[in-house]
Amino acid sequence: MKEIKLSITTEHVFSKEEISDLIVGALEGGINYWCRKAVIKRNAITCDCFGVLPEDQDKFECASDAISYGGTLILFDIESNDKWELTLENVLKGIKMHCENINRSPKDLLDDYDADDCDAIVQLAIFNEVQFC
Repeated sequence: MKEIKLSITTEHVFSKEEISDLIVGALEGGINYWCRKAVIKRNAITCDCFGVLPEDQDKFECASDAISYGGTLILFDIESNDKWELTLENVLKGIKMHCENINRSPKDLLDDYDADDCDAIVQLAIFNEVQFC
């Protein structure tokens, strides 16, 4: 009998906390072997967080929270001067790609993820593939 394939598309509405938790997982253990630091991208003149609405500028304290408010993190390579920008848009793309790669729904992923999942999400977000293992 031939294999019969069925694709199912699911939708998940992420909370700011869920996005922040995934970024925390990446920053506090997932990406440390290839990323030496992460800083919030700021406007050089006003020091406001780039991409964050004026009314949201004071609503977060940690770099991991900046993404969920529309901000950008700059990730610095551990061995070179390379750097990459991480945004909410590309994090969502990374989550989608990772869920497709491991054949799990976003809800299932959020119920049980680890630093390796967070690392894969960030790498997929900025490189469109997992480059570092």
